[in-house]
Amino acid sequence: MSAPARPRAPTRRRWLLLGLAALLVALVAAAWWRLPTPATDLADPPAGDLRVEARTGTYDVGRFTVQVGADGVLVTHPDAAAPVWQTPPGAAFVTAGVGDPSYRDDYGLLRVHDELSATWSDQVVTSVRPRAGRLALAGSLEGDSGTVPWRLRLAAGARQRLDLDVRVGRPESGPAPDRLYLAAGLGPEESVHGLGAQSGSYDLRGRRVPLLSREQGLGRGEQPLSTIVDLAAGAAGGPDTTYLTSTVQVTSRARSLAYRGQRIASLDLRPSDRMVWEVWDDHAVFSAAAATTPRKALTVQSRWTGTADPAPRWAGRGLVAGLQGGTEQVRTQVAALRSAGVPLSAVWLQDWQGRRATGIGGRLQWNWVLDRQLYPRWPRLVADLRADGIRVLTYANPFLAPDSGARSAAAGGRDLYREAERAGYLVLDTDGEPYLLDQRGFEAAMVDLSDPAARRWLVRVLVQEVAGAGASGWMADFAEGPPPDAVLAGGTGEQWRNKYAVMWQRVNQRALRRSGLGAEALVFHRSGHTRSAGLADALWLGDQMQDWSEEDGLASVPALLHSLAASGMAQVHGDVGGYHALALPLRPDVRRDAELVARWAEASLLMPVLRTHEGSRAGSVAQPATDPALARQLAQTTRLFVALAPEKRRLLAADPLGAAQHHPWFRTPVDGLIGTTADTELTLGADLLLAPVLEPGASTVDVTFPPGRWVHVWSGETYGEVAEVTSADVPAPLGEPALFARSGSRVADELARFARAG
Repeated sequence: MSAPARPRAPTRRRWLLLGLAALLVALVAAAWWRLPTPATDLADPPAGDLRVEARTGTYDVGRFTVQVGADGVLVTHPDAAAPVWQTPPGAAFVTAGVGDPSYRDDYGLLRVHDELSATWSDQVVTSVRPRAGRLALAGSLEGDSGTVPWRLRLAAGARQRLDLDVRVGRPESGPAPDRLYLAAGLGPEESVHGLGAQSGSYDLRGRRVPLLSREQGLGRGEQPLSTIVDLAAGAAGGPDTTYLTSTVQVTSRARSLAYRGQRIASLDLRPSDRMVWEVWDDHAVFSAAAATTPRKALTVQSRWTGTADPAPRWAGRGLVAGLQGGTEQVRTQVAALRSAGVPLSAVWLQDWQGRRATGIGGRLQWNWVLDRQLYPRWPRLVADLRADGIRVLTYANPFLAPDSGARSAAAGGRDLYREAERAGYLVLDTDGEPYLLDQRGFEAAMVDLSDPAARRWLVRVLVQEVAGAGASGWMADFAEGPPPDAVLAGGTGEQWRNKYAVMWQRVNQRALRRSGLGAEALVFHRSGHTRSAGLADALWLGDQMQDWSEEDGLASVPALLHSLAASGMAQVHGDVGGYHALALPLRPDVRRDAELVARWAEASLLMPVLRTHEGSRAGSVAQPATDPALARQLAQTTRLFVALAPEKRRLLAADPLGAAQHHPWFRTPVDGLIGTTADTELTLGADLLLAPVLEPGASTVDVTFPPGRWVHVWSGETYGEVAEVTSADVPAPLGEPALFARSGSRVADELARFARAG
């Protein structure tokens, strides 16, 4: 018998294949481990049944009529097109829970995961009591952890507004609720719009929208960019991450139910028959509007959110050019822009306090004191520019960097970080030390804006150092809120997450008053919350990608503006050309060319401010100040921007919300506008329509026209029908954006004269 064959030893090729397979498995495992969790992972709102044991009936609350029946509550008003508030039939409309949140902070992109450790989902109404023009409902919530009391008070607020004050109590034993939920019925086809700077579709139905201010991330879902960014730095974000949030929204049935607080919240718009508010507290106040149109509903809410003052008149006289590099370089760049014919209203010099190099590009020294080495003869520069009608804007944020302050002190300036540290004005970590946050290349701590003394100190800094340097305004950057585990004089970082940005805006307002700049200054903010609609006289769209994408580039601009406008945030502009340029493996670099800058400027024509930004990698992307052809292109667009200034002033004089850049449907709420190319169009008032080009290489654009007759600015041709929605393919070569004015309007005559003048 022959001996059995011996197994052959693996060949070198097999070893190589095995090694490659092992390496691939290791890379996949490493990627899976590194890939961040979703930006927001919230527990589903508890849902249960409603049982009404109290006496039912109909009650008057001011001019509101409240019907309490076995199936729930229905509120009507004679001036409303639909019930102002109605509860889902037979379902609990107040529920509660105990949350167990966890967080991951990727350079300000806060990721949130929340689970409910206890819920109370079945609602019993045991008491309905009218009292002095109010109505109080009360009862109990039943759940796995026993019962808790609840109460709801309805009262007429300002004109055509109903206020709902909701509170849940404590159980006899165990943890108390810290999640409160309030439901409102929606029709199956009822669309919802607003909630701050929301990207994606104009109609937010089908989404769960978290409402906390945070870094929006890079890419925000654009693929494969977002996956690569997350693998490299955990910083992609998504459609639910945004700097600017608002609790105000309006529906297609002219309804609006808004949360009036500043705690972390969300609005669940996934159910087919309701919206469900979630508030991370045991007490919340809401306001509902009685209105016949979405615009009137927004006006009702704006009476408590406030409305922004307009930008100073000088901002409409030309471009705010984002420049940097020191005294002589700024002079050279200004001369280049002026020689190209660009009307300049201001130069924005973000590096006035110094620069630093980091792995993601040029950054700033975070110590709000003039860098006299980079900007020698600064007073002369400011004076010379002012003599030419050009203002100077600078930059500040509520962080302070230890190394920036030390650098300033070595040059004879102030070390603001040490001043704040000695006085106890910085946000602390759980060990009682200044909470130093990684800023991708350096560390910085936040000023504790919950501390009145720290606020007064920061106001003095802005007055003495920033306004005192001759600035006519500044970018008021960051302020998305402290880390949730931070320790502040006025509470926790979680409690101050949304309050912080609003307080930063109050600090800047006080600095403007103290400095005497007042309404003549332009201070623009990146982050905010509901009250920012009235506190921040200028907002901007944040740090967007230098690309054409719908998620985070140029094509995202209309959706962001539409949602902000439907939230009552009217004075909004953006960085022309975007901010983030990236060099990433496995794909071409993200960086703008001249076409993108030119088209972005055209998309910004209806904004209150036209402002460029050099971007994160200024030396490797298109810059108008160093590209004469691009500068000439920008000059033509800027002249058109200036020609629109009188119409913007007229709109603001008639209505503080009049200069918001709305979706065409908002001003003409008819069928056939939402879900069409109108989703990428912008209106200003009743008489201006802009259809920006949002794709590279395009020379025409498909326009959906609201009812009316619309005059094309460049050709004088008339489009549209008086009583119906129409569409047409319209020429839009570079330099001639598809801008239309309503036939017979004053602005149509003004733009016709502009076009004839060339």
